[in-house]
Amino acid sequence: MTKHPLSRFTPIADAVARLFHPSAEVVIHELSSDKVYYIANPFSGRRPGDISLLKLKAEELENEGDIIGPYEKAGEKGQLIRAVTSVLRDDNGKALGLMCINLDYSGFEPALDLLESLIRPRQTRSHPEILFRNDWRDQIKLEIRTFLEAQSLSLDNLNAGNRRSLMACLDEKGLFYAKKSIEQVAAILNVSRATAYNDLQTVRKTASTRKKG
Repeated sequence: MTKHPLSRFTPIADAVARLFHPSAEVVIHELSSDKVYYIANPFSGRRPGDISLLKLKAEELENEGDIIGPYEKAGEKGQLIRAVTSVLRDDNGKALGLMCINLDYSGFEPALDLLESLIRPRQTRSHPEILFRNDWRDQIKLEIRTFLEAQSLSLDNLNAGNRRSLMACLDEKGLFYAKKSIEQVAAILNVSRATAYNDLQTVRKTASTRKKG
């Protein structure tokens, strides 16, 4: 039986996840199918077979080098994730997939804040556009994190007004185009889908009234 060409990389994913357990999740994406091929320590809730939303072709990675990052992204609950991506190639150098190592270091943030004035943090790249331009899920999480930081808020102390302001911000960014975007936002905010939908309808009606006025 012929082995999947990405199967050779799964022990590496397991090794990294085991070394940094429970803080590291390692995801192998298959470019040809745009799906998650393998995932070790899946704290993001993704599973093999889930859509990756990368929509990348092998030739698009020719000028990216073998390592992309480190860069920062947001977790499912807005926590800070530091990530790095390696391009997985066949014996001829053709890109087959990506291995993304996501390190959740939100638990260390208090210590990091204390050390920030003493140690210059390692520079990270801006959010790599090539990896996330089609991933509405990640865009939503990043926008929520940005909103919370700008308002000095946390998910635990959002009131209805804050929540609707956040929904308006997401709507202005055009992030509700995907079928399940409402469900994701509701899950992050820990409210029902109906509540999230009603909030969105309220802010849209308000915006429409202001335009007419």
